[in-house]
This record gives sequence, structure tokens and C-alpha cells, in this order.
Amino acid sequence: MIEFGRIAKPNLLYRLLYGYVSLALRFIYYRKFQVIGRDNIPKDKKEGFLLICNHQNGLVDALSIIFAVAPREPVFLARGDLFKKDFIARLLRFLRIMPAFRQRDVGIEGLGQNEAIFEQTVRLMQEGVVIAIFPEAGHQNHHYLGSFKKGFARMAFGYEEACGFSKDLKILPLGHHYLGYTGMQNDALFTIDKPFTFEELYDIYREHPERGLHLLALKAREKVDNLILDIEDNDNYEAVEQLCQMYVPVYEKRLGLKQSQLKNDLAARRAVNSALREADYGKSADGGEGAGELRRVLAADLISKAAEYVRNLNKLNLDDYVVERASTMGFISRTLLWILLLPLFALSAVVNFVPHKVSKVIARKVKDKMLFPSMQLGVGIVAFLLWYPLLFAVIWIVCGKFWIAMVSLLLMPVTMLAYHHLRELTKRLQFRFRKYRLKLRRDALMNATQRLRRDIMSGLDQFMS
Repeated sequence: MIEFGRIAKPNLLYRLLYGYVSLALRFIYYRKFQVIGRDNIPKDKKEGFLLICNHQNGLVDALSIIFAVAPREPVFLARGDLFKKDFIARLLRFLRIMPAFRQRDVGIEGLGQNEAIFEQTVRLMQEGVVIAIFPEAGHQNHHYLGSFKKGFARMAFGYEEACGFSKDLKILPLGHHYLGYTGMQNDALFTIDKPFTFEELYDIYREHPERGLHLLALKAREKVDNLILDIEDNDNYEAVEQLCQMYVPVYEKRLGLKQSQLKNDLAARRAVNSALREADYGKSADGGEGAGELRRVLAADLISKAAEYVRNLNKLNLDDYVVERASTMGFISRTLLWILLLPLFALSAVVNFVPHKVSKVIARKVKDKMLFPSMQLGVGIVAFLLWYPLLFAVIWIVCGKFWIAMVSLLLMPVTMLAYHHLRELTKRLQFRFRKYRLKLRRDALMNATQRLRRDIMSGLDQFMS
């Protein structure tokens, strides 16, 4: 295994890459990148701490954390099987990533490799370095929080053991909330809570180490769970998620909140999810007639209708936005806008098609489909970095004027955004056209789906009152 002793040392090349990726991620990849709770990040740079976070979007999660907690520069732990090839291992070390080995990857006999890594993280935190880890030891592109493994807890208690249980290591919880997992120009909210310590578990750990680890894992999971949307009902996940999404505008209107605020979006979704969970809709009726039984019946009915609604959307190849809001005037105005912008669409496609296509083709070769957005982002960052200077050189050679080539280079990122939004506009128009074609045919399923949506919104309004 390669050495990780100098992983946190300053590196000029890393700083240059940091600046470039920061611009690409925050101002191009994301439409909105919001961080709440920056004041909770420990200010003393001589003080190391442990950062924990939910894991829903592969590499994107790690990059987002880097920019959310700046100017602190965390060192990450990632699954050890990524470090099998020496070149990849050196690249990951350059990116300030260390391996953590899972039993599923290396077997029981291979878990001993973690001891050296954990000892290294203790030394780094003693030097004031932030160690970031995803305690779920896996990721999923769903609003769901898995169980926390004990690896991070071993590091935390290992740090305290090395310090004679006198330092009260701080653990900083952070929660991601994404409105979309694939493609660029999605919205993301990152909530940083106050750091917590775990001195009440020291004596328990001394007497029963495994119990101490377990209790710290539970405590940490609860802290992160309070920052995110955690839909625990796997069997009805899509139905619950649909209800959460549909309630957002109702919640904002009821409370007089500004629309399109990510913190309000998260609060609305958490409110619906919590209300459904408390209603115990999955349990069989006990024949009672109380308020609790009524809410259980209402919740079960909502879940059933939402599941049917999602199935109908899939059959119609439509989405909820088009079913709810698409108007005739909106369709006409967007069609005219698309026609007017067609020359810009063609130009932006010429400029950006090659790196965009390359990133998608390479990303599709990844076996783990949940890593597709991360791979596409990573490859895209490199592809556009190589492609734009090449176009700059071609323009300079063809026109013979440096200033024209330079202006073109500066405008290329703008054409990238234009290309993305015009592609999205084209998709939206296709959805709207399909809706109106179904309406003109008086399609029975389309009409039933619209009625079903009205029933759901009426029931949801009653349930959340």
C-alpha cells in the first residue's frame, strides 16, 4: 500500500485544481448551491475534528463537502477497493482521499488494514486536519439514510484513547438534500449542524467497547437524520416521495413562504414524511374510530392513490409538472421561444457536443450505475478543460485575431449552460406536446390521472391540516 503520511500537506497543483473545480461545480454544475450553518464549523485551524454526512451522490457528495466547509480542507475516507491499482491509488491520495476497507470487499482477514489507516487519521486530527467520512459505507440516489457502520466510531474513540480521553473530539454532522441526482443545473442544500461530543460514552466504551461503538453510531445517525429527508418506507418509497414533492407548494403558500427556497422545500417534505410515519399507515386497522385511526386510513388512502398516480405517469411517459401546470399559452410561448433560440441551440451544440458526449459515453461504462453522475461530472471537468483551449486555438488560427479567440473562450461556459437549458426546454416541449395530443384524443388514462391528482391534493390538504 502506498504511504498516506503527507496526504494533508499543501500542494500547489491541488490548489489550482480546487479553484477550477470550485467554479465548475458551484456555478455551472449546480443551479443553486446553498449552505446553511457555516458558523457551526470549528474556527480553530489547530483543532481537528471528524465530519460525518449522508451519502447519496457518489463523488458529488465529497466535492460538495469540500466547498461547503471551506476554508477547511478535509481528508476523506473512501472504500478500499478503489485503491487496488497503484495509479488510481496515487491519484486518490493526490485528491486527499484515504482507503477504508469493508468486509464485503476484502473479507474478514483484510480488515486488519484499517488499523494503520485509523491510526493515521488520529495523527492527522491531532495536527488539526478535518477527517470526513460517510458512515453508511455506501451510497444510494434516494432520500434515505442507511445504518451507520462502526468505522467512524472506532476512529473517534481511537482519537480519545490516544489523548487519554481528555480532548472531547468534536463530530460535525452535515446533511445533503438534492432535488435531482442526475445531470447538471440541479439544486442542492447542505445543512451543517452544531458539532457534538460523546464524553458520556467514554466509561461505557472502556467497559464494553462494542456497545460504546454502537451507541455512538446511533447518536451520530440521529444527528444526521435531523438534517435530511429520510424516507424509511422502502416498499412505498416512490409514493411517499411523490406526496412529499406535491405538498411543497401547498406548504409554502400556507405559511406565506418564498417559493423555490431549498430550506422550505426540505421542511415541507420532512413534514409530510413525518406525518405519514406517525400515522402508522402500514399497520392493519384495529377497528377503532378515534382520530388516530382516521389519520391511518387517510394516510393509507393517500399512499395507495400516489402509487397509482406514479404508475400512470410512467405509462403516459409524463411527469407531475406537466400534468399539473402545463397550459396552452405556456406551450405556445415556449414553442415560439424554442424556435427563436434555435440558432443559439445549434451554435451551443457545435461548441459543446463533443465533450458532453464523451463524458456520457465514458460514464455509461461504469458498472455501478449510481456512480454515473459522479463519473460524468469527473470526466466532463477534464473533457471541457481540454476541449475549450483546443477550440480557442482553432478560432485564433482561423480568424487570426487573438482578442476574438479570447472573447470566444470566455463565452464558451455560457454556451454550455445554453446548451443544457435548450436541451431541457426541448424535453419539456416534448412532454407538453404528448399531453395535448392525449387530451385531444380524450385519452381515458390521461383524464383519470388528472382526476386522481386532484383527489390526492384534496386528501393531502386534509391530512396535513
